[in-house]
Amino acid sequence: MVVSGSNDRKPVPGDEFLDELEGYRRERLGGKLLRERPRKQRTLQEMADEKRERYKGGDPNIPRNGDRYVMCPDKGVRKMQLRKIVDEAGQNAVDPDLLPSHGELNRWEAYEFGVTPEEVQRLLKEDPSPEQLILNGWWLNLHRTSHWAVSFGSALVGEGEKRIPGIREKLLQEIDELREEYAELGVKNVERALAEKIEHAGVDLEHAEMGANVVRQHVNTPELQDEMRQVFKLVLQGRGSKGGF
Repeated sequence: MVVSGSNDRKPVPGDEFLDELEGYRRERLGGKLLRERPRKQRTLQEMADEKRERYKGGDPNIPRNGDRYVMCPDKGVRKMQLRKIVDEAGQNAVDPDLLPSHGELNRWEAYEFGVTPEEVQRLLKEDPSPEQLILNGWWLNLHRTSHWAVSFGSALVGEGEKRIPGIREKLLQEIDELREEYAELGVKNVERALAEKIEHAGVDLEHAEMGANVVRQHVNTPELQDEMRQVFKLVLQGRGSKGGF
């Protein structure tokens, strides 16, 4: 008599598994964006204060992408990740006429709200809030201790929403709404304030497809898929929380 056990489990086919992960997003967000624009009218001061709060304690995104590169044993994926690092850390590193880092694009928006470069530098050196310390510490540790393919797959929570046609339309609509809102509030250079959001609306599609392909090809055992499920849910909670990474 053969007793069925965990060794009899089979991995879920790649595209079916990606659909399963997106099911968690639908269950938690109900079709909303991961970070939807507040619908109440905000002042420039309120938006500037939100930026100030998020800058405290630094930005975990650059070390995260470096960790993914270092941990990845697949040469083809490493090459694609290197391109992503150039996108994230600053295309002007290879051509002065190209875009600066995504962090700098985000600061362009803050500058248009009235935050000064000196304030940003001071805030980046401050201690993070307890919530940020826990979330960002977990986020960084994830990329250093998880299977490398699961680490790459965790990007599908944020970047991956651009792969969903309905959500991508909402993101583009939100940019148009912000363009009007910023103009009404007196933002001097609206396009500069929106530069990061516009950049993410495009380049994140490429980044998301890379993450999806890694999951299809390399998250290919029941154990890795269990790890990916858990990570996807936790990142979904963290990215959607106040002060999240």
